[in-house]
Amino acid sequence: MQQEVWFNKYIILRLLGCGGYAKVYLAEHIKLNSYRVIKFISNNNPFYDLLRKEAFVLKNIQHPCIPTVYDIEEDESGTYIIEQYIEGETLKAYRNQQGPLSERVILRLGIQLCDLLNYLHSMERPLYYIDLKPDNLILSGDNLMLIDFGSAVFQDELTEHSHFHATKGYAAPELYGRNRIDERCDVFGIGMLLFFMATGEPSCSSDSMKNIDSVNGYTKQLKSIINHCIKFNPSQRYASVDKLKKQLSALLINQKDNMKSNQSQVIAVAGTQPRIGVTHFAFQVCNYLMHYGSICVYQEKNNSGVVNQIKNCYRNVIQQEGVIKVNGIYMAVPGCKEVPSINKGQTIVYDYGILSCDNLQEFLMADMKLLVLGAKDWELCYSEEVLSMLTEYKDIIYLFNFMNGKQFHQIIKSMEARPCYRLPYEPDPFAPITSDNGIDLFREILYIRPKRKLWERVRLLRRKEK
Repeated sequence: MQQEVWFNKYIILRLLGCGGYAKVYLAEHIKLNSYRVIKFISNNNPFYDLLRKEAFVLKNIQHPCIPTVYDIEEDESGTYIIEQYIEGETLKAYRNQQGPLSERVILRLGIQLCDLLNYLHSMERPLYYIDLKPDNLILSGDNLMLIDFGSAVFQDELTEHSHFHATKGYAAPELYGRNRIDERCDVFGIGMLLFFMATGEPSCSSDSMKNIDSVNGYTKQLKSIINHCIKFNPSQRYASVDKLKKQLSALLINQKDNMKSNQSQVIAVAGTQPRIGVTHFAFQVCNYLMHYGSICVYQEKNNSGVVNQIKNCYRNVIQQEGVIKVNGIYMAVPGCKEVPSINKGQTIVYDYGILSCDNLQEFLMADMKLLVLGAKDWELCYSEEVLSMLTEYKDIIYLFNFMNGKQFHQIIKSMEARPCYRLPYEPDPFAPITSDNGIDLFREILYIRPKRKLWERVRLLRRKEK
């Protein structure tokens, strides 16, 4: 079947969505070989002028989490808005798939929302978004992208006769009346999104708004913030999204401080191709942390079956509920949905094997993200493919395996200031880590220095196990 070509520029690949207001298509720019979204608005649409306004709102906005408008085309049937294609899934789809989000994730996403809205409210012509809802947010990696500006309104365009188009259950009450509109209507919208992330549903009535207090699994502080956002009277809400952000940030910082002593820290390890040394390096990470005195649990997040092989071939394997212990390192038994809690403040090392679109989202949510790469001629295609998925993320540590110093210095010239290291050769991942096999590397990337006395105690324990 021959594909349609529009405006001699775009090959239409498929219909992404069709609503009462517009049709949205995925297209490919013929010359640039890059994806675009084309939003078609029919001349017969009663909201034609409103929907067309989105293009003129977005053309003056430059923000990495807001889609860029590249072009506008018109013909006798309507207007075509050509925008940046954002790969990911809506917040609604993500919440429906994941179930109740953890408080930490809710706080992170809430802070991102505040940053986005604060940017809009602080422009030379302040802009109120009005229609915050889960369908208008796309989770791309660990970034929230805000789309669909059809309901947004500039502050200087507001009059007492202004009419607003917003979604019931998420829209601020004053949008339906004649009250003064300001940024507190977006504070209400953020509160409703926080409510949705916790409960999976909007709050459609004043009675159900109070349900957040009865939802288990969240702190009183977060519930109080949500209730403060969704007050019926705007004067009782946070005065600005900046003030809301300060409350969310303070709660997140407080929880991070508590996590250092009471909760698990997550280290994610992945690679660009098979047999690049991901599992070997993950065991080395566990080994170093164990030497430092940190309780560490390794979990296999791939289909290699390594833990079962270790269980069958190593002697003196200690088995406990949900874990085995080999050379002082705890390993979660395959099939466990949750990592067993060995001790407060334990570190969990996830081994994702090959990084792909399927596990990228989970990998990016870790506290520390470590990627093992190859740089030989026949490995570059794998590395380049994975790197293309990570261009927006600045907190990933890149570790090159199986290369000498000269090769490493050559390859980092193309890594654009990303944090890069070379893995030293060590055939035994359980060997004590010394200056000969990478102790300086682990000190730098894990921010931990081992204690000499502890090293000696570990050696004695290993001798006893043998």
